[in-house]
Amino acid sequence: MRALTILAICASLPGRLAAQSAVPADVLADWERNRSTVLAYIDAVPDSAMGYRPTPGVRTLAEQFEHIVSTNLEVAAVALKGQQAPPSLGVKADYLRSNSALHRFAEATYDYVLEALRSATPAQLQHPVAMYGQPPQPAARLMTLSLEHAVWTLGQVVPYLRLNGVKPPEYKMPF
Repeated sequence: MRALTILAICASLPGRLAAQSAVPADVLADWERNRSTVLAYIDAVPDSAMGYRPTPGVRTLAEQFEHIVSTNLEVAAVALKGQQAPPSLGVKADYLRSNSALHRFAEATYDYVLEALRSATPAQLQHPVAMYGQPPQPAARLMTLSLEHAVWTLGQVVPYLRLNGVKPPEYKMPF
C-alpha cells in the first residue's frame, strides 16, 4: 500500500510542477484584479459612448480601453513569448464600436497575458527586451510597467465615464 501511495505521489509531480508559475501568486492576483476591473469598466460603457472623446485630438473611450489591453498584449507577446508582434485577437472596426465586441477583445487579451505569465520560465522573465525605444529591460520589469500603464490609463477613463453620466465601477481593495 505504501509503495502505491509513493508511486501515485511521484506520478502526480510533473503536473504539480507544471502548474506552478515562476511568477509570484500576488503578481498573478494583481493581473487578475486588473482584468476584472477593466472588464467591469467596459461593461459600464453604453454603446452610445464608445466613440466619445472629451476634446479633439484625444482617444475615444473605446480607444482608451484598446490602448490598455493592446499594450498588455504586445508586451506579453514580445517580451515574454519572444514574438515579433502580438497576435490578432479581434477586429478593430468591431471592438471600437460595440461594447460586447470590446469586452470579448479585452477578455481575449487578458487570457493571453495571464497564460503568458503563468507559463513563463525564470529565464523568460529575466530575458532583457528593448521595447518602445527604451533600453533592454527584463521581461518581468516590462510586465510590471505594463500593469502600471494599465492602471494609469484606466484612471484617465473615469472622467470619460462621468461626462457620459456613467458612474465608474467601485474599486475593490485586494485586502
